[in-house]
Amino acid sequence: MSLSELAPANIRAIAPYQGGKPISELAREMGLNEADIVKLASNENPLGMSPKAQMALEEAIYEIARYPDGNSFALRDAVSHKYGVQPAQIVFGNGSNDILELTARAFLSAGDETIYSQHAFAVYPLVTQAVGATGVVVPAVEFGHDLQGFLKAITPKTKLIFVANPNNPTGT
Repeated sequence: MSLSELAPANIRAIAPYQGGKPISELAREMGLNEADIVKLASNENPLGMSPKAQMALEEAIYEIARYPDGNSFALRDAVSHKYGVQPAQIVFGNGSNDILELTARAFLSAGDETIYSQHAFAVYPLVTQAVGATGVVVPAVEFGHDLQGFLKAITPKTKLIFVANPNNPTGT
């Protein structure tokens, strides 16, 4: 028995992630000059790091070897005060993928359904499948969300509806 056979079927059915290619690889494959390529395939910033982010990194470099505060106490406190919400109402994660995975684990089980648009963020079907739920894809209208279609797709099994605005990857 292989290690992968120990994983549930819904996990084995998930295709491995294929990240954006490095500029050097794309240039070589397409016969392009690396300087002519602007890489946006994995949400990179083509303008580079902002000066403020660079200053913050330079200030934090001496503490970077320490394990971070997993509860984000200082950040949670600052966000709580800025937006006038209770700290318990705030959830932090390692990017939107992490938050979406936490949401799926918290609210979905096998037999449940999620609804999302055709051409939606690729993580919606992945987190749905990972917890054994079923994704319901609503056809897009001009590459955007068909909200009336979403309403028609709701069933008693619907537990989550994913609506991105702006949508990734269409920007609508």
